[in-house]
Amino acid sequence: MNEKNRILLIDDNRTVFRLLEAIVRLKGYHLLYAENGQQGIVKARQEQPDLVLLDVMMPDIDGFKVCQYLKDNADTKDIPVLFLTARGAEGDLEAGRRAGADGFMTKPFQTIEVLNQIKRMLD
Repeated sequence: MNEKNRILLIDDNRTVFRLLEAIVRLKGYHLLYAENGQQGIVKARQEQPDLVLLDVMMPDIDGFKVCQYLKDNADTKDIPVLFLTARGAEGDLEAGRRAGADGFMTKPFQTIEVLNQIKRMLD
């Protein structure tokens, strides 16, 4: 099993969770799940995952604000954040960078691309 193997997905779409869980399990990663921004912030602080995969569009707090909170908080500031979102316009990329994101991928995603990004961020 990987030394760094705990990933938190913050996404309001449970189908994305099930798909990613199947993908990352093959590589020995354990996927935690939060279905909204507030729950994701709490879970990130409690669980201290090795990586956060974060959607932008969520019903309570958008992903940019969640990322900014995680990066501004002493307990979570060093956890890498990879946006995984359907929003991929240049303005979204810039908003992600301003929020402190470490990476940005758009949905729909390719399995190998997600695994490569995860490996890059955890190595």
